[in-house]
Amino acid sequence: MAKKISANSDSVATDQLPPTPEGYAEPYEFRYPMIALLIGSGLLGLLSSVAVVALLSLLHGPELFTFYEVTVEGSATTWTMDLTAIAVPFLVALVVTTVVHELIHGVVFRLYGHTAVYGAVPAMGAFYAAVFGEFQRRNDLLRVALAPLVVITAACVPLLAVPIPIIAITAGFVLIVNTAGAVGDIYAVFRFRRMPSETLLYDVNIRHSYVYEPL
Repeated sequence: MAKKISANSDSVATDQLPPTPEGYAEPYEFRYPMIALLIGSGLLGLLSSVAVVALLSLLHGPELFTFYEVTVEGSATTWTMDLTAIAVPFLVALVVTTVVHELIHGVVFRLYGHTAVYGAVPAMGAFYAAVFGEFQRRNDLLRVALAPLVVITAACVPLLAVPIPIIAITAGFVLIVNTAGAVGDIYAVFRFRRMPSETLLYDVNIRHSYVYEPL
């Protein structure tokens, strides 16, 4: 959610803002609606899970998801589940997706002349690639924001068809994790597209971002 700078804004952050470029209005703060994004991430994760399971079932049949054995001995029935068939692909997907997602942001930042820094915000459970202390063009940021979702989806969808269960399942988890984790990027694109194309953005730090719109 955007918030106009006022006397109640973080004075440390605003003191670090550069002079407003000629032809631009005074900046306002750009904020993410964290509760809405958490809900949105859960919904995207659910929808992408349904889509991935449907694709894997179509490509490999329901037997791909048989991770357990049922043994019947007399009146006793024993259920044995191979948790590694789920846990290992999920953990691999979680780590790989987190790293690759942010690296893709960083690569696209570099294509537009910026050097990204990488970090984490434990309180928010988030990792980031960001550019601090530089003006960034709105049109460039549209591509930066969308790049991980587009690239990782394009790379992983064909892997769903690989006839090796662990590869197909890991690719499915990557798609789910990446889609759910891209909710902030999707929100940013939604907001950026509503701004004039000449808009500039400036990040003081990971918690303070400002928007400069042309007059």
